[in-house]
Amino acid sequence: MMHFKELVPLDQIEIQHHDLLSIKRNDLVPILNDQSRLNYYADQLIQAQSVMLKSIDSHLTQLLSKTIMELIEKLNHSRKYLKNKKFNALQKWLGWDVEYDAGQIKYLKDLDILIDRANHLSQKLQIEIQKSQSRFQQLLGYREQMAKYIVAAQEFLHEYPEFVKNQHPLDNFSERLSKKINTLQTVQSNNDIAIMQMQLSQQLSFNLLDRYKEAQQVLIPAWQYHVKLNQESTMPNHFAELNQSREKLIKALQKTLEKE
Repeated sequence: MMHFKELVPLDQIEIQHHDLLSIKRNDLVPILNDQSRLNYYADQLIQAQSVMLKSIDSHLTQLLSKTIMELIEKLNHSRKYLKNKKFNALQKWLGWDVEYDAGQIKYLKDLDILIDRANHLSQKLQIEIQKSQSRFQQLLGYREQMAKYIVAAQEFLHEYPEFVKNQHPLDNFSERLSKKINTLQTVQSNNDIAIMQMQLSQQLSFNLLDRYKEAQQVLIPAWQYHVKLNQESTMPNHFAELNQSREKLIKALQKTLEKE
């Protein structure tokens, strides 16, 4: 089960003094000599986050859900195709037995196609979840960096007048830096909403995949085993076991589609 991780508020992120000092020296002090550079302050973090803010493709999750629904529907018709029928001489002469066998083969082939499609989609979804988790961890790192840049700018806003000589009366650096801080806070607040939505998408996809795994790894192979056993034997108890196995599989697949 994947647990939802609350984001630590920016103003509660622990920051080392030497990190702030480095940002002030390397990013903020040079801006005093070229204020146009203020437009690009922390811009690398904004750009990096925009690349990482990508949720799992909902179409992939929908495709897996749709395939599972088709699989359930197909399994519900298994009695019609998998029961061992006996044909008399006339029916055999008319070719009913051949027609029935052909229908059974087609049914099982179509069922295998659905199972293979569901397994393929589940593998793709697993990869997408792993990629999303990796992006999420990188975003947490960028958030920490953004917190440092905001705090460094806030401190620098109060500190810079002390060591700037002959400040021009019309110098609006303080106002521009203050606006930049507000902009960064707003951008990060919006990104945080997107990060939480990204987490929600991860959780929904993971829950679907996690519930499907039981059917994929245990119940589908068990049902396929009973199908083979039923084809090789005419004993009634094998057909009964096949139906029991099918019912378990259908219930598991239906549970897979339940929304928590």
